[in-house]
Amino acid sequence: MIEHGHRLPDILDYTLAQVRGFAAATAREDAARDARLLSLIAIGARGDSRHLDQTLDRLQNHAHLGSHR
Repeated sequence: MIEHGHRLPDILDYTLAQVRGFAAATAREDAARDARLLSLIAIGARGDSRHLDQTLDRLQNHAHLGSHR
């Protein structure tokens, strides 16, 4: 949970229900990230350079938009 932004002093004060809820949420977030990564690996492995370039452009645009928040 610390990896997802929770501070240890806060975690120590969470109820068991909160720990379970936050742990489930982080597991879902990790699974979604892993699915995106697998998709990107598959796109790269297929060798379609046009599709790879489009995906890279989209990700870079998204990264730049996220940095201005």
